[in-house]
Amino acid sequence: MLLNQYSLLSILLSEARLISSHPFSIKLSAKAMALKNEKLTHLHFYYHNLLAGPNVTALHLNAKGPLHLNDTAGLFGRLTMMDSPLTLEPELSSTTVGSARGLYGVASRTDADFVELFNFVFTADDEYRGSTVTVLGRNPILAAGIREMPVVGGTGVFGFARGKVHLKTHSYNATIGNALVYYITQKKFISREAHNRLLWGKLKKPNSRQLEKG
Repeated sequence: MLLNQYSLLSILLSEARLISSHPFSIKLSAKAMALKNEKLTHLHFYYHNLLAGPNVTALHLNAKGPLHLNDTAGLFGRLTMMDSPLTLEPELSSTTVGSARGLYGVASRTDADFVELFNFVFTADDEYRGSTVTVLGRNPILAAGIREMPVVGGTGVFGFARGKVHLKTHSYNATIGNALVYYITQKKFISREAHNRLLWGKLKKPNSRQLEKG
């Protein structure tokens, strides 16, 4: 059986903070950034982390074989890189909305305690295409109940995002290590247009000669 994890991802915008004027900095206005007119969206998708089979989406970088979660001594230091699809339905053949790209590793000598860093990269042909949400944090794989990881940022329509991911394990394939994770997401964000309009309206774009000089 596959590992089914139920997750809730709530993303809020960080408050715009005024900073002192400096040659490489400018003051930003929360009002001009449209932070008082945040958008709220609700997304849900399935994440496929496949370590075996015909469609492998994750590779161990410094060890071979499946992750035996009860063998904590043998797990410590193991790193895995992933480019795992996000789909609308549990089936891998269903509509793909993006991928989870990044890495995770075992950061404990005594527990199956993972540290994970990855981006949800949205690739569907809609307003989210090219935007990302970044997750970085601790994931105690064998912990009972709901687990949490923080959202540390985003790009595109999810710029200034922050929040957390909730995960709950339902089942796990200990033989091959494949996992299926269900995410429900709630996000607040400002529009890409509002951000770009403010930023590029105040910053001077370098000319070609400046770029050549570095």
